[in-house]
Amino acid sequence: MSDETRKLPLHAVEEIRRSRRSPRLTQYDYLHLRYLRDDLRTVLRGLVPPPRRVLDVFCGTRPYEDFLPPAVECIGFDVEDNPYGTADVVSDEFLPFADESFDLVTCIQAFYYLPDSVHGAQEIRRVLRPGGVAVITVPFVWGYERGHLEHRFSESSLAHLFRDWDVEIIENGGWTASWVTVTASIVRLVEQQAPRGLGIRKLVRPLFAAMYAALNLIGILLGKLERKRPARAVALPTNLLMVARKPS
Repeated sequence: MSDETRKLPLHAVEEIRRSRRSPRLTQYDYLHLRYLRDDLRTVLRGLVPPPRRVLDVFCGTRPYEDFLPPAVECIGFDVEDNPYGTADVVSDEFLPFADESFDLVTCIQAFYYLPDSVHGAQEIRRVLRPGGVAVITVPFVWGYERGHLEHRFSESSLAHLFRDWDVEIIENGGWTASWVTVTASIVRLVEQQAPRGLGIRKLVRPLFAAMYAALNLIGILLGKLERKRPARAVALPTNLLMVARKPS
């Protein structure tokens, strides 16, 4: 299959970017993406000093790039089979860049795919300048695909990879958001079983969209109550967001 055949059309790439950047209440993964987006926006816009040169690792459709300062140079890196056509550098090597060449490295919802997490952390450290920042997010409550190598990280295991850095771990969502994410994912499995023939799936789509919206609204309401209670010793976030500053 040629590279041109593998590339998604522009409108499909834009829709994927929109679904990540501005999730709709009628999406089954709305809370999962909303908490991630809101915390990313806060972190990336609050970096001091603002980064000048950024590496976006496994950049995908690059939905969060506008959270960075307007004058920043952002280099998107991805692997050879990236179907979006949005990467500036494509390679199966991790990471094909010079030492200490970036102020910020981001890896959004992709670090857990690395076969060797320790090596990945070492390479991120190598390409960051002293005092540079790594912003990494990983899913916690999310399905995995059988047959694919994936890692799951807790707060402590993620921080351990960067244990000699200045590390902050942010939980995206909590028990309520995780419950909604799992429940809505089950509902989506039912939706996907609807027959495609005779337009049945298109016909029932509004019904499922209403169910997702109802679940998400319940999640928003219960989430506000959850955040008013003291933090529990046992956590169940939908995602983890790590901000790690390399020693200078």
